[in-house]
Amino acid sequence: MVFRHRQGRRRPAPRRLLGGVLQANPSNPLALANRGEIFRRKGDAERALADLNRAIDLDPNDAIAWYNRGIAYDDLGDRDHAIADYTRAIRLKPNDALYYNNRGNSYIGKNDYAHALADYDQAIKLDRTFALAYFNRGTAYREHGEADRALADLDMAIRLDPNYGPAYGNRARILRDKGERARALADFGKSLQLMPNNDRDAYARANMYFDDHDYPRALEDYDRAIKANASYAGVFNARCMTRAILGQLQEALADCEQSLRMRPGDPYTLDSRALTYLKLGNLDAAIADYDTALSAKPELDSALYGRGLAKRRTGDADGAERDIAAARAINAGIADVFARYGVQ
Repeated sequence: MVFRHRQGRRRPAPRRLLGGVLQANPSNPLALANRGEIFRRKGDAERALADLNRAIDLDPNDAIAWYNRGIAYDDLGDRDHAIADYTRAIRLKPNDALYYNNRGNSYIGKNDYAHALADYDQAIKLDRTFALAYFNRGTAYREHGEADRALADLDMAIRLDPNYGPAYGNRARILRDKGERARALADFGKSLQLMPNNDRDAYARANMYFDDHDYPRALEDYDRAIKANASYAGVFNARCMTRAILGQLQEALADCEQSLRMRPGDPYTLDSRALTYLKLGNLDAAIADYDTALSAKPELDSALYGRGLAKRRTGDADGAERDIAAARAINAGIADVFARYGVQ
């Protein structure tokens, strides 16, 4: 997953005065619009919409109110109404780069890549120093396989704002995919320095360390990701696997159990738990988990190989050889993988 950014606007009206203004005049459109934006920033999109609806009814020429209501609709996932409101704001104030940037984000939410790019282009044309628009356009390019264009835009976003943490994270993903792993790790490091609780980048960097067989560092980053956000089953599965490799077997089981509570029957988590059981010597449990994983994903090479090892230890030589041969047919280097896991 990647970040995509937008900004709301509130006119200078001290929050402590809004209540008094509205008490004196409940139909003050500026005060209603500002209070609506305050509600939106607090995460109360429904109350924001109520205030912004009234503000727009009272003053339909308030571009900022239309714009902020568009953001409220975006918060609710209503892209069509958001686009309509941003479009009305643009008609009222056609030279505001923010309006085009946010409408571009809504088009991306509808998978309308062409219109999104046109809006990001216009935002940048209006403001060549608009780091946010370069970031969003670069992110869109990356999501549609245009890595070089994406990299150029993210470079520009960072040049304009050297403390723009998400830009480093998204650039790191491009560099990683291009095979420039050292630069990718450096960018993830910068992102996490600027945003220590960024669970997505911690998870992405952990996966890179895992792929490099640097399991202690991977575990540190999985810990960090879960501490920041414990709502993703995949992170618990990744930490289960890493702990199993490092010999922290009871802790690994606990992570796999948590992952399976969040995503029951996931074959990859069952594969991780089976490896843990295999290392614990609980062969029946390992084979049962491998069986269930393979019923969902019959060509999962690690499950076939692990089940073959478990069967060999139970004395089922023929079954073991069939599974191991099937695994090697899919992945000729699977034995080396398990050797790194500490299982042969």
